[in-house]
Amino acid sequence: MLDFIKYSRFKFRDYRKPCVPKGPKFSSARTYKYRLQGSAISFKAPKQIHFFRPSSEQFTSNWKNDDLRDLKITDIDTYNDSWASSTILTRKYALFGPWFTGELARADLFLAAICPVKEPKNLNFLHPRAFETAISGYLTADYGYMKSEDGSADFRGPLGWEPIGGFPVPAARFSVESECWDSRNILFCFPVSSNRILMFHFSFDQSAAGTFKEVDAIISPEPALDLIENIINSVEFSPSPELEKELAELRKTCPDLSVSKDFPPLKWPATVDETGLNIVELNAERRKALAG
Repeated sequence: MLDFIKYSRFKFRDYRKPCVPKGPKFSSARTYKYRLQGSAISFKAPKQIHFFRPSSEQFTSNWKNDDLRDLKITDIDTYNDSWASSTILTRKYALFGPWFTGELARADLFLAAICPVKEPKNLNFLHPRAFETAISGYLTADYGYMKSEDGSADFRGPLGWEPIGGFPVPAARFSVESECWDSRNILFCFPVSSNRILMFHFSFDQSAAGTFKEVDAIISPEPALDLIENIINSVEFSPSPELEKELAELRKTCPDLSVSKDFPPLKWPATVDETGLNIVELNAERRKALAG
C-alpha cells in the first residue's frame, strides 16, 4: 500500500537526486496464449491502465487462432515499405519516481509477426542462416538506412547478440541503439514457420538528458530491464505437428538449428533492395550525397 502512495503518477515536484523508479509488478502479469499458424505461443505481461491515454497503448489481439495471412505495412516503418507485420499485442508501461515526482521512465512492448512484403519463395526462415539473413534485412530496413548530416549511421546493431539455447526453433535476442535518437531497443525473435518471424520488440527510456551512461546514473534503467527480462523469460513456444515434421526434415540437412554464436553489428548506413532481404551498402560518397 505504501508503494502505491510513494510511487504514483502524480507530479508535484522535480526529482533532485538519482532514483530507482517503479513500474507494474510482474507478479501480477497475466498469461497470454495464441495459436499462430497452428503452433502455440504463450508469455506473461502485465497490463497497466493509463487514464486519458489511447487504448492502442494496451492493444491485445482478439484473434487467438491466427494464420498470419493478413500482414500490413502500416504498423511498422521500413525502408521503401519492404516489410509487413501483423500486430498481436502492444503495451506501454510507465515507471514512476518516489514521492510525487511523476513518470520518470517508460518501457514499451510491441509483439508482431513480420515478413518481407515480397515473400521469398526459396528462403526457409526455419533454417538458422536464412533466419539470420531475414534479421539482417529487417534491421537494415528498420534502422540501417537512417543517417546523420555527415553521412554516418544513426543506429548500431545488432549489439549483444545472444542465441537462445533449448528453443525448438532458431532464436536470438539482441539490441539496437542510437545515442542521437535517445533510443534503446531490445528484440527477441524466432520463426514460427518457414515464412513468418515472431518479434518481441521492447524499447525503454528515461526522463533525463545526457549520454546513456549519464542518464542511467540519474534514473536507473534496472526496473525497465527487469520487466523486459521477465517477459522474455516467460515466452514458451510449442510447434504444431506440421511444423515438427518440417523441422525434422530440415534437420536431415542441418542437424544443428542454433543461430550463430556471434553476430557483429551490421555495416550501416545501408538500404535493402526490393526483396527487403539483400543489404545494399552505401559508400562514403553515396552517403554524403543522400545526406545533402
